Amino acid sequence: MRKHNKVFHTLPVPEPGDQLGFGDDLIEAFYKLTPAEREIVMSIVDRLKPGLTAYDFDDFDLQAAAMKLLTYHRLVLHNGDKQNSVLYARWLSSITMIEKKMTLHLDPGVVPHLERLKDHQREDSERASVKLASQYSIRLYEWAWKWRHVVLKRISIPQIRRVLGVDEVRDAQGNVISEKCLVHWPNLKQRAIDRALNEINDKTDLGIRLVAVGQAKYRRVLSLAFEIKEKKRKGKSNGSPAAS
Repeated sequence: MRKHNKVFHTLPVPEPGDQLGFGDDLIEAFYKLTPAEREIVMSIVDRLKPGLTAYDFDDFDLQAAAMKLLTYHRLVLHNGDKQNSVLYARWLSSITMIEKKMTLHLDPGVVPHLERLKDHQREDSERASVKLASQYSIRLYEWAWKWRHVVLKRISIPQIRRVLGVDEVRDAQGNVISEKCLVHWPNLKQRAIDRALNEINDKTDLGIRLVAVGQAKYRRVLSLAFEIKEKKRKGKSNGSPAAS
């Protein structure tokens, strides 16, 4: 581990259980961006071409958002190779300014992850008809969709708390953005997990079932195991697909 890195300060060491599918680290980071920052990223994603790593922008109003993508947000991306390598990067590697025009430059290593984001956005648009009322359902569904090909996925309690957004969240300056809630397991299960599972199973193309609860001494819950299956589809009489 390198210390006192000017960009990352101390490089984080990713936990094995935190590793998502290739490209999904960046997808998860994408949803934490502001609307203006996402607008820039998606404009680049829509123009992705092999070998191209510089993209022109005439909208100078996006300069502040572009600067944050360059200096504020860090990325820790699993490359999905045999070496299990990890790329530490920013959304943008540099910005060239000419009067009120910007050219945004990418690290070539980020490009394959952006291509995965492009595929995800296409898949997401196909699932746009799914309307979930609970924020817990939305978060659990997005997490489970990444692991639908694994079938059985284990996750620790700290990890599921991050997925559901019930942990304390702080910004880069250490200020609390949101407080921790549903601290005790019975509340977490009843008010977040069970409700999310019921809504997801009823309304979406996924079937998710809590199949195991890992416990330590004094019945303290440490981990969970979910069975995740994509529902088979069959055609309706009007020709449109429907989940079985």
